[in-house]
Amino acid sequence: MFNNQIDLAAFANYALNTFDYSADFEEDEFAVTFEGARVYVERKRSVFNIHVGAVVHKLPRC
Repeated sequence: MFNNQIDLAAFANYALNTFDYSADFEEDEFAVTFEGARVYVERKRSVFNIHVGAVVHKLPRC
């Protein structure tokens, strides 16, 4: 899967175990490369907005 398609379950697992705990992701907006796709992330109070191409997925924060 490349470009605008990623394994969302795998990305969710990665995000929930990494973004709130790593100094690499201190900003409220950042981008990461996952499975060859560039993913833009916005940290909100209760969700992460995950931009994959033109699609935005909301990932609830724990």
